[in-house]
Amino acid sequence: MQHITYTIDTDGIAFITWDVANSPVNIMNEATISEFFTAIDQAINDEAVKGIVVNSAKRDFIAGGDLKWFLNFEATKEESFEMLMKTHQAMRQMELSTKPIVAALSGLALGGGLEIALACNHRIMTDHPINKIGLVECSVGLFPGAGGTQRFLRLLGPRKTIEYITQSKKLSAEQALKDGLVHQLAAPTDDINALAKAWILKNPEVSQPWDDKRFVVPGTPNGIGQMSGFTEFYSVSNAMAYKTTHGNMPHIKNVLNAIYHGSSTGIDKALEVEARYFVDTLFSKETKNIIRAAFVFIGDASKGKAKPKGFEQATYKKVGVLGAGMMGAGIAYVSAKAGLDVVLKDVSLEGAEKGKAYSNQLEQKKIDQGRSTEEKSAQLLDKIHPTDAVDDLKDCDLIIEAVFENLELKYKVTKETEAVISPEVIYASNTSTIPITTLAKASSKPDKFIGLHFFSPVDKMSLVEVIVGKETSDETLAAAIDYVTKIRKVPIVVNDGRGFFTSRVFGKFVNEGIAMLTEGIPPAVIENVAKKIGMPVGPLAISDEVNLKLMLDIMSEDPTLTDFEKELEKTISTIVHTHKRPGKKEGKGFYDYPKEGKKHLWKEWSTIYPQQTKYNEEEIGKRLLFSMVIDSYRCLDSGVLTEPRDADIGSILGLGFPIYTGGVMSYIDYIGGQQFKDYAAGLAEKYGERFQLPESLIERIEKAGNNRVFYKN
Repeated sequence: MQHITYTIDTDGIAFITWDVANSPVNIMNEATISEFFTAIDQAINDEAVKGIVVNSAKRDFIAGGDLKWFLNFEATKEESFEMLMKTHQAMRQMELSTKPIVAALSGLALGGGLEIALACNHRIMTDHPINKIGLVECSVGLFPGAGGTQRFLRLLGPRKTIEYITQSKKLSAEQALKDGLVHQLAAPTDDINALAKAWILKNPEVSQPWDDKRFVVPGTPNGIGQMSGFTEFYSVSNAMAYKTTHGNMPHIKNVLNAIYHGSSTGIDKALEVEARYFVDTLFSKETKNIIRAAFVFIGDASKGKAKPKGFEQATYKKVGVLGAGMMGAGIAYVSAKAGLDVVLKDVSLEGAEKGKAYSNQLEQKKIDQGRSTEEKSAQLLDKIHPTDAVDDLKDCDLIIEAVFENLELKYKVTKETEAVISPEVIYASNTSTIPITTLAKASSKPDKFIGLHFFSPVDKMSLVEVIVGKETSDETLAAAIDYVTKIRKVPIVVNDGRGFFTSRVFGKFVNEGIAMLTEGIPPAVIENVAKKIGMPVGPLAISDEVNLKLMLDIMSEDPTLTDFEKELEKTISTIVHTHKRPGKKEGKGFYDYPKEGKKHLWKEWSTIYPQQTKYNEEEIGKRLLFSMVIDSYRCLDSGVLTEPRDADIGSILGLGFPIYTGGVMSYIDYIGGQQFKDYAAGLAEKYGERFQLPESLIERIEKAGNNRVFYKN
């Protein structure tokens, strides 16, 4: 066998060891699962074997299922169901065997890896802070399909099962022991295999609790009087799930169904129930979109797949960050967190120290939550050196400028910084709107000048747009991507242009929302529909966050505004200057922001823009999404982006575009190319040329016919 090793010691203990070939981690797919169950069958049927230890030759136990295998799965629904039932039968063979089976859990045991462990009679876990177990399939649009829902249910009861599975919770060894998901903890210095063997020798007779005829699922009714509360609990769970997902995530609905229906039957029938709901989920287009975007595209990007070939790994020791405001302070924090020394420069030492204090606040919060220690936080904070002296930047091997969006100011700091740093040092700007080629005019080495556009808050937002100017070299691009992956962010490469990709496309979403308000669509409807289609926040609320006055300043400097955008500029100017409502910072924007209580939409909008009583919610949602999708394609068509997948990654991580659609380019395939073309034509006729599709997109759609426009799977 290639992926599983099988040995029997002198005491008759079989060790079935996961060691997947040509992979840094153990993953479950058709080949590895087949070998594992062959080994299990061999051990069960060998009279010389007294018990079985399932373990790993790698640092982690099993990382879960091979999602690329799922994405490219070509079997029918019926074939998939039969295959899944064979898996259940093999795992039931483990449970019904009279031979004790122990899972020796080192490192991570996630998804299918934990499901295998759950079918074992005894689970021992190494107690170390980085070791976790969890059923995390919901994070990629699936749910546990190898018995996880039903065995969790029988160990934890429905409340914790729903919480842990739908939230993809990863549990520490201590929490897993407390919940009864593992039975025993091993110290990092212990021989976990010896502990597993010792347990087998002391416990020759075993059975699973759910195979006892008297077994009742914890937290479920065992009498008619408890039934109403049980039904009410599931009704509330379904309502809460719909409130969060708006019905856009079939895997959440299906996992709740599998848990509900599985709770009222025996384990074998329950596993069949789970299998049917899992197959339904696996074949949904939403799940395939989430797997492709979240696992394949974002996963590949986070590994630096966009890096130009032929360049060695760039190494960094000290990073200089110019500007200690919110963005600069955040960049300093994530750099120090990655082990780099940081010189945080501001115009005053007080300002620089205030920027460092932001890192202190983040670390203190982690300490209070038990996610870090005073010692670790002190080590991180020691890496950030606040200063107001430009000479302190001379030893830096990367500079990231994050000062205010003012061209003259950026020119000034570029020149004074380049005067003290080495010629080979890369200079990056965190600008969100000003073209990199324009900023590079102040540089004596434009080939070393690049954009690194972070998103706020930097410590939470994972996307970084790596922006290439006209003279930026491939060597600089490669080194910049190495830095982004070093700090564990996700880079996408964007060619130069006003607003780059995310800022530009984000503007279309905001513009459409404001335009709808002026048309008389009630603001609450605009905001609620935006959330219903899967956007994290409505266009009016996010406009207040950005600030309408800042939006006006950006629009006033943009010579490429369309007629629609020029009219919108007048509208925004009226809102800011006549109605005095620039945004959240001033306490008055589309929303009111009282000092006490929650924000709420300003009640006077209906007196300014008389509101319609009839409106089409589907059209409102489509306008918001189509505005972003069409402009994203224009970015691709004009060369601002070179790969459709970069548009999908950037839209999900940078704009909050609904992940169930797969991203802005996948959205076209999600609703169907021809349907997209026809609907866009209707919007263009009704609302104007901003919804007209570029000829090249129409050609793509017509050429694809009934097939997908951008991706095969």
